[in-house]
Amino acid sequence: MIRLSAQIYSLRNHGDLNAQMALLRDCGFEWVESVAAHGLAPQAFADALAAHGLKLSSMHASLAQVEGQREMLVELCRLTGCPLVVMPYLPYGERPRSAAGWQAMGLRLAGVGRALAEDGIRFGYHNHDFEFLNYDGRPALQWLFDATAPADLGWQADMGWVYRAGASGTFWAERYADRLVAVHTKDIAHEGQARDEDGWAAVGQGVLPWGPLFAVLRRHTGLFVFEHDNPKDPATKLVDGLACMKQHLLA
Repeated sequence: MIRLSAQIYSLRNHGDLNAQMALLRDCGFEWVESVAAHGLAPQAFADALAAHGLKLSSMHASLAQVEGQREMLVELCRLTGCPLVVMPYLPYGERPRSAAGWQAMGLRLAGVGRALAEDGIRFGYHNHDFEFLNYDGRPALQWLFDATAPADLGWQADMGWVYRAGASGTFWAERYADRLVAVHTKDIAHEGQARDEDGWAAVGQGVLPWGPLFAVLRRHTGLFVFEHDNPKDPATKLVDGLACMKQHLLA
């Protein structure tokens, strides 16, 4: 089953959480991805989702949260029916500086994955561009994943960051197909455009080759999550992004 979702973080500069949820629903999304509970108690967040007719496809949770607040995350997943927790970002001070360090981080995150699996929750890692820096001749992402079993650590592939790193989305998707738990459908603007939007574009309106990319990705995962890091006109970006995803994934 293909699920088309949107990361609520995309709308962080556009009103409060209630307004953000209302906009997502008005733009046609039924599924959303959260950043944990957005500062609410688990029950309050679950109630807010239900009030807007939204369902939780997945959630992001920081390294500190997945290691130190597992009970809260499990409760949040139980109340919302969320099957997937993703660690979205390694702060600069937490990023390994060697191949051995990335292997150790993989093992550390795999431990989180095994603990969440005891409660029926899948765990994944979300990339940026720094995971494609080389250490001892191999990208950090490769050291991270090759140190772990796919069942313990999945991958939410952010295609915008993959391509911004100068890598091939289709190559890496095929290499780690058994880890793909979700895809962030983020696009890079054409050169000279969207400078006031951090260089990101609406999905399908930038430089990424979404036709062949979606054809590969849909063979390995059913969850596609719209994201734009800094949209000036979020409603237009959401509507256009959803239309692009529907065209390629639901037609």
